[in-house]
Amino acid sequence: KQVVSTQSTGAPKEKKKKKVSAVKENDLGDMDADEFMASFGDDGDTNNVSKPPAKPKTKAKKKSKKSKSVNSDEKAESSEQNAEEHTPDTPSHDENIPKSGNVVKGLSQLEGKDSDFFKFLQENDPDLLNFSGGEDSDDLSGVDSEDENAEDVTQAENDVIESDAEKMSDNDPELETEITTEEPDLPESTSLSINVTSRLLKKWESQLEKNSLPTWKQLVRAFQAAVVTAKGDEPESEMKYTIVDPDIVNKVIMICLEHTSDVLKHHLGENPTSSSKWNRVKMSLKSYLTSLTELLGLLTSNDVLCAVMRHCKTMLPYYAAFSRLMKKFVKSHVVVWGSKAEMSRVVAFTCLQAVVKKIPTFLEDILKKMYVEYTKCSKIMNPKTRDNIMLMRNSLVEMFKINPSITYTTGFLYIRQLAVTLRSVIVNKKEIESVYNWQYINCLHVWVSVLSDCDACLQPLIFPLIQVMMGVIKVHSSPCFYPLHLHTIRLMLHLAAATNKHIPLVHSLMGTLEFCATINKAPATKPVDLTCVLRVTKGYKKTKAFQDGVFDLTYELLLNYISQLSQSISFPEVSFPITVWLRKFNKKCNNSKYTSQLKQLLEKMETVSRDLTDKRSSVSFTPKDLEAVTKWRVSLVSPLLPSISTPGSRYIGLW
Repeated sequence: KQVVSTQSTGAPKEKKKKKVSAVKENDLGDMDADEFMASFGDDGDTNNVSKPPAKPKTKAKKKSKKSKSVNSDEKAESSEQNAEEHTPDTPSHDENIPKSGNVVKGLSQLEGKDSDFFKFLQENDPDLLNFSGGEDSDDLSGVDSEDENAEDVTQAENDVIESDAEKMSDNDPELETEITTEEPDLPESTSLSINVTSRLLKKWESQLEKNSLPTWKQLVRAFQAAVVTAKGDEPESEMKYTIVDPDIVNKVIMICLEHTSDVLKHHLGENPTSSSKWNRVKMSLKSYLTSLTELLGLLTSNDVLCAVMRHCKTMLPYYAAFSRLMKKFVKSHVVVWGSKAEMSRVVAFTCLQAVVKKIPTFLEDILKKMYVEYTKCSKIMNPKTRDNIMLMRNSLVEMFKINPSITYTTGFLYIRQLAVTLRSVIVNKKEIESVYNWQYINCLHVWVSVLSDCDACLQPLIFPLIQVMMGVIKVHSSPCFYPLHLHTIRLMLHLAAATNKHIPLVHSLMGTLEFCATINKAPATKPVDLTCVLRVTKGYKKTKAFQDGVFDLTYELLLNYISQLSQSISFPEVSFPITVWLRKFNKKCNNSKYTSQLKQLLEKMETVSRDLTDKRSSVSFTPKDLEAVTKWRVSLVSPLLPSISTPGSRYIGLW
């Protein structure tokens, strides 16, 4: 009644707003519900604990008198203001919650002290009298409800995922096993790794026979671990599988070689990138191909290496989808082609040929890499390496024959490089070692072989190459380098015979024969095979063994040169200077072995000249008629060839 009368008199608001400390001194009859609750916040037992946020009331609880509602609102503002004054700057969650024991104790004493107010509360706010720590319970129940809601959302998402999986499996039966067996894409950084065992490999192998794609993905991870073990590195922490036993490493590799191609072909078809499953397989396939390429550089067994390269050849459609991996594929196979055993070289060459057929744009890059590898591997020539160098040269020539236009640009580049190197040596003789070596000679040999059987577009490269070889002979005329001169002459004779070009080599051949005119009185030594020698020491050049070797090789090349000249209608005139020089040599030479062989050669040359002169006397065309001369030369078989029974042919056959 006192509260109502105060509101009706229109007292000022300043008098109605009282501090909590002053309210505690008033009688309970002068308090409304909010003031009563705020009074317990400043109890002596509590340390300035602020009042918790008021619980919002429903409209049904606000149907009391207007005067009381206005008064309660004003006093609530005062209590909130006082609470802000007593609240710390950074209160914790526990400090904002009042002690429920004090509130319950005050409510139990209210009935005896102020029965009218207690009845008022029973009529208007019965929930307040039933207070039993409800604030705390409401907060806890709110947390529980949030957790329950989160669990409901998670369960609903799982239900949606399962329903989608069922629909996918109904539409595509092949996906059913993958949905049920494939592990989720979890982060790879796990501290525990699974050790691959024989039992696990048997399980995988049985599933791979059914073309299981998830099992193949797990096998790829195991294959990566196998490559790491083969390297000798420690396994990384994020790797799912680890392999310790070398036998398990071999088994994993063999299972991959046996089943990978079939599984990928089953799921991706002939055109992998256009398949609907390409995005699901792309990353695993890329990691597999990367590990497979690394494995080529780790294998030492030729049988296993050949098996892996054959598998790489079947994986070319998938390598073609990754340009960087294709470059690594080419590089690794070029290294095998230049450094391993003969069988491995052949398999690597077939793989490179398959790359060119699959992707013709890689031809130029492959040719350059193979040529550079050939130059690296041809630095040393001996009976052991000669066959390997010959194999590499023949296979490189086959690659150059694929596209003549690319061969022309590549050949022009490298022949010019040889010419520049030769020019630097002519200017500075101290750099002679950059030309007088097996690497330079073997490079010349490659281009002679390429141009010996070439198209018309490569004909302009013949003359520059001949000029380079002639310059190599003229760099140094010392007898120590006669083996190199004779190797270069042999290359020019081979090129002249294949291209029907005349190369003047008489002066070079006669210069080496002059060295054999005098008898060396040095002590006898073991003969040396000049086919694998470019130069000899100053002491060895005075030996009888070196002189015999030079004469035999020069005599062989002279026979080949004369044989080529005998196919020309002008042989009687061209051979005349040679016969004159050989007769002078026989007069100066004191070695009966050399003179006897040269006398036989002179007799055969004179016989061939007489035969050609008799046949030429019956023709009606002149030397200016080049077409008629060419036809006559084609119809005329060389008298010095073994296919015709003539004195010259019998002599060359016996020699």
